[in-house]
Amino acid sequence: MEQELPPIITWDNAWDIGHPEIDEHHHKLVEMLQRLFGAIITAQGEDYVKEILVELIEYTKYHFKREEEVFAEHGFDRLSEHKELHQDLIRQVLDVSEDIIVQGATDEISDEVYYFLRHWLADHIIKEDLKFKTFLASKS
Repeated sequence: MEQELPPIITWDNAWDIGHPEIDEHHHKLVEMLQRLFGAIITAQGEDYVKEILVELIEYTKYHFKREEEVFAEHGFDRLSEHKELHQDLIRQVLDVSEDIIVQGATDEISDEVYYFLRHWLADHIIKEDLKFKTFLASKS
């Protein structure tokens, strides 16, 4: 019998920034984190955890690039600052994820990666990306 895991993040529609493509990306990132969480909690195996982690990193890079393009198209006044945050986050994600890719998915490393990514995603969307929502609203 398969055990249903509690969501690591329960999406709140108030977190939607008002751009359908970017909102879809955010939902997909949450789903990917849920898969990573599930793989770690149910001990799906080191290779599977690595596969999800690499997929998450690549999708995050794609998302950040596309988000920056969308923000630029709309003339977002905090784009330079936002790009710097993205660069810092990618460096942090790579640093934290390197251990799991190189050393394997030990419980300690997996937990560290999971908690970092969970808080990073929630904090970035809620604290930073919602500034774009406010910016869009001010232009209307």
